[in-house]
Amino acid sequence: MEWMLMPYRKLYRLIEGRSSRREFWMFMLFNFMILVVVLGLFFAFVGVAAFAPENLRNPAAMGSALIGMFALLIPLYIWALPTAVAAFAVTIRRMHDLNLSAWFYLLYIVLSFIPIVNILAFIGMIVLMCLPGSSGSNKYGPHPSQGYSEDVFS
Repeated sequence: MEWMLMPYRKLYRLIEGRSSRREFWMFMLFNFMILVVVLGLFFAFVGVAAFAPENLRNPAAMGSALIGMFALLIPLYIWALPTAVAAFAVTIRRMHDLNLSAWFYLLYIVLSFIPIVNILAFIGMIVLMCLPGSSGSNKYGPHPSQGYSEDVFS
């Protein structure tokens, strides 16, 4: 669980340093699990209430489905903002672990808007995130398993 929450704790540093494969993938797994639970709740409560045949002509049932939808969406939005920032930061730190500039991430974002190329860019990003990081220190800092020096926190 520590690895899953580490990017949230590193928000104060954002893109400084490096992130290991374990930190990146545990963070992604944690957020995927939360998304599955929230979507499951959303479809279980809102979907059943909104699309049941007997409720289609009942404004009160549709209203309760709408209230249920907003009750689930508000916490989802509150969770999404820090998660988006943390995901952006952990991806850049993961690229730093590979001794790559964050500009490659910008290239990925631009390519993701081009049809068909976006699929290839996504596959390339998955492969890139699975590669082992550079051994030892690189220009972005020490290896993630070696810890950090005190000057990082000053």
